[in-house]
Amino acid sequence: MSDKADITHIESSNAQKTALCFFAIIGLTVLAFVASIQFDFISYDDPAYITENPRVNSGLSLSNAKWAATSTGTTNLWHPITFMSHQLDVSLFGLTPKWHHAVNVFWHAIAAGLLFLIATRLTKSHLLGFFIALIWAIHPEKIQSVAWLSERKDLLSGAFFFASIYSFMKWKMKPHWFLYMLSLGFFAAALMSKPSVVTLPLVLFVLFYAEKKFFRSVTRSLPALSPFIIASLVAATATIYFQSIGALGNVSDHLSIAQKAMKIPVSFTFYLERFVWPNPSQLWFYPPTSNRELAISLAILGPLIPLFTWLCVKEKLIAYGVALYTILWLPVSGLVTVGYYFVADRYSYLPMLGIVLILAGLVKFITRPKRNFIPATIILTIITAGFGFLQQKQLPIWKNDKSLFANEMEINPRSLLAPIHYGAIFNQSDPEKALSYFKKAHEIDKESGLALMNMGISQKKLDRKQEALVSFGKGTKVRMPMAENWTRLLILQAELDLNDEAEITIQDGIEKFPNEWPLIVNSASYFLTKKDKTKQDLLNALELFNRSHSMKKNNKDAILGCASAHFELGNIELAKEYLLMLTAEQQKHPLIQKMLQQ
Repeated sequence: MSDKADITHIESSNAQKTALCFFAIIGLTVLAFVASIQFDFISYDDPAYITENPRVNSGLSLSNAKWAATSTGTTNLWHPITFMSHQLDVSLFGLTPKWHHAVNVFWHAIAAGLLFLIATRLTKSHLLGFFIALIWAIHPEKIQSVAWLSERKDLLSGAFFFASIYSFMKWKMKPHWFLYMLSLGFFAAALMSKPSVVTLPLVLFVLFYAEKKFFRSVTRSLPALSPFIIASLVAATATIYFQSIGALGNVSDHLSIAQKAMKIPVSFTFYLERFVWPNPSQLWFYPPTSNRELAISLAILGPLIPLFTWLCVKEKLIAYGVALYTILWLPVSGLVTVGYYFVADRYSYLPMLGIVLILAGLVKFITRPKRNFIPATIILTIITAGFGFLQQKQLPIWKNDKSLFANEMEINPRSLLAPIHYGAIFNQSDPEKALSYFKKAHEIDKESGLALMNMGISQKKLDRKQEALVSFGKGTKVRMPMAENWTRLLILQAELDLNDEAEITIQDGIEKFPNEWPLIVNSASYFLTKKDKTKQDLLNALELFNRSHSMKKNNKDAILGCASAHFELGNIELAKEYLLMLTAEQQKHPLIQKMLQQ
């Protein structure tokens, strides 16, 4: 009886210690990021994900949820749960940013708590589990994922990722179909939050099945891991498909396989360097422009590979760390192009787990905490405090557009987008100042259609229309064009009665961007409202309005355009048919009533 009582007492004590540490991790993580709750939305990506996305800023509904499951919007990434999470926030809190930020902090804290439970089981040590979770949670590299609302996908996928591993771990300890299905369900949710978690089956294999007899362990793991592998393949297929048809389907760095392979060592060492020396981070990192970065990365890896090969043999936790870092880094390695940028702090959200395990393994190897836990506690406390200090110092950078993009211009002078976004802050209050930053962006990259478009907008606002014509015109001839330059150039040419030039702009723009709705509908409006218009102009307007209507069946402007063109061509009954497509409320407008009564 006494032995059973002792065992029960030990188990109860461990459970209490686990619960205390779990809630301490959540509390400390919230404390580390609580200041971010007062931050604003950011003008980069937040509009596309939340504030200016009509499928999100109208809240959670059946039609919006369906859209989230079948579309990528302008983000080019399939993550329906992430979109639905943002939709739910809008339904609950509107567009008040502090509550959206609070939800981000909540999900990151949950992810950290789950990691503690996994790490404690893995290391059989509350001490190591606590510091592994805390260092991972408050490291400055996490700021981008937590403080930037557009990176909700990192936090959701991370929380579900850890929930899947923990459920699988519980299933391995006490097999029950519910725990297994729970793990698989969490994995599916992680994939639908951000598909970069596709490597989780490999993580499960390393943690629970890998042995020296490799092929035997693979065979033994297949029955349990096969559903996870199938889910990964399905998610990868869906992701590739949606990227190919999404608004950024043409995103590519235009590098050959060999050139991409040369970037791999640079990408691999980048996150190692950022972990050790997390100086205030750039938002945009561009691919290396010379072999210097490759040479530095190879010089770093040269001694590290044999050193860590030896350490992996000596300490299992280090072996776990090396394996997990490599596995979780693969989706963001750069070999497969998923965006404009080469590397980013936000890409390290899960891969950094491997680096933290390596750090904990090194401390364990050096101090042997089972014999005396004090040295390990002191070392890990100092490391955690150092990272916490840097995290608190760097977090305010993300307070708003002004602080973020001012910092970006200071530390990243190559950045094209930083002066554009910083200049946009002054669009209304000081267009001259805004123009100076757009010109700075143009100086950084003469081939940027975005910089020229913003220059033209400011010049027009300052009533310098001839300068705006030049800027928009140049924007149609650069290597990085934007369809909006053609649209804005056309509108300005129409205002200045430059009809010949306007028609050349229409022909050139629609030839290059045949599916650009704003350009098509504005071209149609030009022909319809042109002074001294001919019947051919009306026919041109009708053809373009018909095209715009076929692209957006319920769009009011397209419907009214078709009706107006038919009306002026004398096709009164056809015009009425289009007007009847409008909503009952829209049909109450006096002009529409007048047309319907003819």
